Formats: sequence, C-alpha cells, structure tokens
Amino acid sequence: MNGTITLPFFKADHREIMDIRDIISGIVCLFISVFVFTTSLRLGVGALHDPGPGFILFWASILLAICTGILFGISLLKKTEPVLRSNAWNGADRRNAIIVMAALIVYWLVVPKFGYLISTFALMLVLFGLGRMKPWMMILGSLIIVLLSYYLFDHLLQTPLPRGVLRF
Repeated sequence: MNGTITLPFFKADHREIMDIRDIISGIVCLFISVFVFTTSLRLGVGALHDPGPGFILFWASILLAICTGILFGISLLKKTEPVLRSNAWNGADRRNAIIVMAALIVYWLVVPKFGYLISTFALMLVLFGLGRMKPWMMILGSLIIVLLSYYLFDHLLQTPLPRGVLRF
C-alpha cells in the first residue's frame, strides 16, 4: 500500500485519491475533540462573562472539530498525488520541525523567568523567521500578536500571566 485510498464513489473518469494519513489524523483529531468536548461539559462551561473551568476546553474542542471537518473536506475534494514516504521528511521540513520543537521547549523553560511578553515575542520571532519573512514584518507581526494576546488574556479574560523581569 502506498499510503493512499482511491475513493470509488466518484465518476470513473474523475477518480480522486485521498491520502490515508489525512483519514487517520482526522479520525484521531475527531476522537480527541469528542473527548475534550465531553470533559469540558462535565467540568462546566459557564458563560462568556462568567467562564467555568471547561470554557476554553469547550471552544477548543469545537475549533478542533471544525478544522478536522475542513481537513476531510479538502482531502475529499482535491485530487492529490500519492506522497512517497521518503519525501515526507526531507531536508528543510525536518529542520523546521526540530527548530519549532526546540523553540517551544526553550519557551517553556524561560517564560517563568523572563515573563510572557518577552518570551512570547522571542518565540514569535523564531516562528516567523522560519517562514522567511522580512525582518520588519517579523518584528511587527510578533509585536502585534504579543500585545493582542496579552490584552486578551490579561485584561479581558483576567488570566494571570508570568510577569518575569517586566513588572507591569
């Protein structure tokens, strides 16, 4: 098996190929979404002005289910060429994945000491740098994301964030 499935319910002259990895990852994400959804209901969702402990989990599970549906929809509608396993993790893709994992581990370690603002800004610079953006766009994008997420969590949701070296 080359990792693809030919779907028989399309016209014979327009057969689509759906990657088996999309099916498996979609099913796994759907199960995770259902589990998190039911767990959030047991915890209590609450309301927007008075969120319960399951509030974020509830909306995250719905977002995951929507993204899974989009994955299935795109996989069903677009014609794809079979992907060879040898090409799946070549050169830059592997390097970027390792950099992202390392950046997240470093972020996890430094956020208590340097605080949310500085650590998240540095993380976003690294992640935008992987996309080969212009330096001014990396800085501006990182700054916008950090300030908006800080405002959302600290002011609107009143979630305590690590202050680190900045005490405001």
